[in-house]
Amino acid sequence: MFRSVLRQQRSIIPKTIVLRPSLLVPSQSFHSSPVNLAKKKGKKGKEEPEEDESEAVPEITIDFPKVTKSYDTILAKFNKAATDIKLGKLNPKIFDNLEVNIGNHGQEELVPFTSVAQTSVKGRNFIINLFDESYGKHVINAIIGSELNMSGAIDPTNKFQVKVPIPTVTTETKQDDAKRLKEVFENFKNNHKTNSLNSVRGEVRHKFQNGLKHNNLTDAEHQTIKKLEDLHKSYTTKLSDLFKQAEKSILK
Repeated sequence: MFRSVLRQQRSIIPKTIVLRPSLLVPSQSFHSSPVNLAKKKGKKGKEEPEEDESEAVPEITIDFPKVTKSYDTILAKFNKAATDIKLGKLNPKIFDNLEVNIGNHGQEELVPFTSVAQTSVKGRNFIINLFDESYGKHVINAIIGSELNMSGAIDPTNKFQVKVPIPTVTTETKQDDAKRLKEVFENFKNNHKTNSLNSVRGEVRHKFQNGLKHNNLTDAEHQTIKKLEDLHKSYTTKLSDLFKQAEKSILK
C-alpha cells in the first residue's frame, strides 16, 4: 500500500521544464546608482548645477510700430517746414529768428526777437506788437539789418505797434522758395545723421543685424528686413508726394 501512495504523489508533481539554449536571451544590465548631473563650482567653492545650454535664444525682431511713429514724425516736420516756406514773406513768424539789439548809448545787448515782440498779419501789413514801446526803434533796425529786404515804421496812433508792409510775391521769389523746399525735402529724405527717413532705416537695420548671432540670415530674418524695406519705401513715396504738392502750391 505504501508503494501505491508513493506512485500517486509522483504523478501530482509537475515535470521539470527544460529550456533549450537557443531560446535564452541575455538580459540588459542596469545600474542602480543615480546619474550625477554635471556641476560647477561657485565663487566659494560650492558646487552649482551647470546652466542648461539648450535654453531657447530670444528672437531678434524690429519694433515696427515704433519705426512707423518715427516716420510719421518726420512727415509732420516736413509738412510744417513746407508750410512755412509756402507762406514765405506772408508768414508772421518771419522775424522770429532775428536778434534785436536793445542796448543804448552804443552798448550791445542782443536778445531774441520773440522776447521783445510778437507778429500778426493784417491786410497787406505785418503788425509787430511790442512788449515795451521803447523797443520800437530797435526792432526796426533789426529788420532793416536783416536779409529780408524789408522795413517798418512805428504806428503814430499806437507806440506799441510797428507796421511792416508785406513785399509783393514775384516769380523770382517763388523760384527761390521752391529751391529752399527742394533742399528741405532732400534733408528729410536722405540726411544720414538725424531727422530723415534714411537715418531711421539705417539705425534700425544696424541694431537688428548687430543683435544676430550669425552671418547667414534665416528665412524669418530675411522677411523682417524685407518688411522694413517695404515700409521705408512706402514712406519715401509719401514724402515725395508731399513735396510735389507743396512745390506746386508755391509755383502757382
